[in-house]
Amino acid sequence: MTKRHAGQRAADRRRAIPWRQSVQAGLQAATAVVHRMAPRAGQRVVRGREAGYRPWDPEVIGVDTAAERAIIGALRRRGIQGTLLSEEVGETSLGARGARSAAGAEPVYVIQDPFDGSLLYRRGIRAHWFTALGIYGQDGQPRAAGVVDHITGETVLADAAGAVRIARPGARPVPLRPAATASLDGAFLETYLGKSSFLYPTATALRPLFERARFILGNGGPNGFADVASGRIDVYFAWNEALTEVFSAIYIAERAGCVVSHWDGSPVRFRPDIHAVYSLVCSANPRLHEQVLQALQGITPPKGLLP
Repeated sequence: MTKRHAGQRAADRRRAIPWRQSVQAGLQAATAVVHRMAPRAGQRVVRGREAGYRPWDPEVIGVDTAAERAIIGALRRRGIQGTLLSEEVGETSLGARGARSAAGAEPVYVIQDPFDGSLLYRRGIRAHWFTALGIYGQDGQPRAAGVVDHITGETVLADAAGAVRIARPGARPVPLRPAATASLDGAFLETYLGKSSFLYPTATALRPLFERARFILGNGGPNGFADVASGRIDVYFAWNEALTEVFSAIYIAERAGCVVSHWDGSPVRFRPDIHAVYSLVCSANPRLHEQVLQALQGITPPKGLLP
């Protein structure tokens, strides 16, 4: 087989499954189960995590596993197969089922955060409830990604064609537009501050940047990338975020035209390590990103919940 034919065959495999529609189907399945689930069942602790995996977050509750199973089922029905990297089960095989599992479907990595906001959910606080899902090929390149907000119904999606926002179910997709903010002074920033182990180290380390901001949103995880991509936030700082909270949604920001790098400015690359953690900066545009990196010089990333 010639290189040309091999390349064409690989391209044909990538086109075999409409990636964005598959991501959207997974998010819709998660939404349905979250809205249908009784709070008491969703808040119940159903199991603990395996030793050594996410020791700072040892309990899994009903809504986590229910959303995860719903997504897996939706993806399998659409012929998605490969390796699942999920916040709840860790790393496991994802095998397609049914007639669509053949057809030479490309094996992929599926990265998902089935339900982000579990601690708030357990207390009945209706805020920051998200599901995020990303698909990467074995070549390490993204195929599609999406995040759904279970409170507002908003869905953001990205694939090779671009990144869009669907304000509510049935609404028309609208291209995402990051903010044109050109200066760190007066910018809107976002980083996770929910747990005390994050709050104090992060506020201390980033105080020089925080003091220049107009507003700081204390949220993190996958929707931080969607917030910057949609123009709501100018800069998102992801400190010691797990692989599932980064690569389930980072592609949305990238396809929207945002700039994402490690805190030292080095590029971000996907590698399928469920235990990996990342300290990243996502800015609305290159000019702003340059200012942020300059301001970060000499600042050591806070440790968060990790040793």
